[in-house]
Amino acid sequence: MAQQQIDQLTPRDEAAAVATLTAAFADYPLFPPLCPDPAKRLRIVEEFCRYQFWMSMRCEGVFATADRAAVMCTWMPGQEWPGRWTNIRCGGLSLMWQLGWRAGRLLTQYEHGFDISRIKHVPGPHWYVQLLGVRPDMQGKGLSRALFTPMFAAADRHKVPVYLETMKEINVTIYQKLGLELVGKSELVGGLPNWEFVRQPKAS
Repeated sequence: MAQQQIDQLTPRDEAAAVATLTAAFADYPLFPPLCPDPAKRLRIVEEFCRYQFWMSMRCEGVFATADRAAVMCTWMPGQEWPGRWTNIRCGGLSLMWQLGWRAGRLLTQYEHGFDISRIKHVPGPHWYVQLLGVRPDMQGKGLSRALFTPMFAAADRHKVPVYLETMKEINVTIYQKLGLELVGKSELVGGLPNWEFVRQPKAS
């Protein structure tokens, strides 16, 4: 398989990136509790993905394959703990408005759980993979590995770990094969599972 070109995205790539992420996360376990109505859920998924795109764009941390079939949203070392104002500026209020009071409060509880696990496993500087999505028709073609390759190289150069989590058990083996270590599993509000992964930097 030819080596995939990986691009660092710009705001002009919003539509294509959000479309891929929305398709990839349409059945993600996070969303049924946030939006029980299937007819409205895809709109919530799209708004969530747009918010995460902009949260990563603030530190130029969105990467994708040349055809935008695979997209990775990251928070880089030194910018892995954004403040409330950043959250608002990147669309947090719009997302909460779309969710409504009950679901907005639930999402805040989920995010608190994510933060607790992350600070336990990587208390220092790290790369945080917020979202990694591959369009369903392109899954199984090595695109996730292609996205991770330059990130892992950068993490090794700067001697920092990479952290990510998933709420889908099917992803556990995939991430392990890609070189991440399963370091924990927590239970979020409502009993949702969350698997936590770290990749420590390799010696040069």
